[in-house]
Amino acid sequence: MGLDTKRPDTPHEQRSVRADTLEQIEPSYGAEFVPRPFSLTPAELGGLPAILAGEPTPVRAWVRYPAIARHVRGLALAWTPRAVYVEWEDEGTHRAWVWAPAVERAAPSQTPPAAPPRPSVDMLSVRAAAPLVELVKAHLARSGAEFGTSTARPAGPFGVVVFGSIEHHPVRLEFSADPATNTCVVQLFDLTAKQVLVERVAAPTFKEAIEAYAWAEAIDALTLSGEPDHEHPEP
Repeated sequence: MGLDTKRPDTPHEQRSVRADTLEQIEPSYGAEFVPRPFSLTPAELGGLPAILAGEPTPVRAWVRYPAIARHVRGLALAWTPRAVYVEWEDEGTHRAWVWAPAVERAAPSQTPPAAPPRPSVDMLSVRAAAPLVELVKAHLARSGAEFGTSTARPAGPFGVVVFGSIEHHPVRLEFSADPATNTCVVQLFDLTAKQVLVERVAAPTFKEAIEAYAWAEAIDALTLSGEPDHEHPEP
């Protein structure tokens, strides 16, 4: 980035702290599942001291997300010879460490444009789907059923399938997001009968889709589909 720590742009006295004490900050999204940007780890920061900006410096920075990179306008709050601690606004305040070559100065007169509305749905990872599975388990428990998880796999950038069983019946739990319609979809598939147990439910969020799904009806359909298959088919 080329921030000169020996000749600052402002007369303010510059202070330094350990870089790894400046932690990543993310807005709270409540129950909504939103991919978080990556911030450099303490090992990557290398235990170096970070110079705190006397006044935040306007910058443009490339910030990495799980599957994409975003070019954001923000402020450099601190820096080391190899990294910059950047703050930017996007549905709340973010702060993260990024590599110095990914950051460049922006003219102070350039007012950062308003961030475009964030889509209601975003990419879904296996890790992000874990809390959704727990929510499904809670709904099934209300009907006296238990979902045993076997394995989870990505189904493209906007979906995850979770293989498991309900009362020894092998099933596939499917989560998918449709960015074209900004909807989240949930459905349960019977691997023995090779059929969807209950029609899928689409909603603005996965939480709403899970709450609206007819789990009791799905369990009844699973029971009527035949004897459980104790040898689970390969996913």
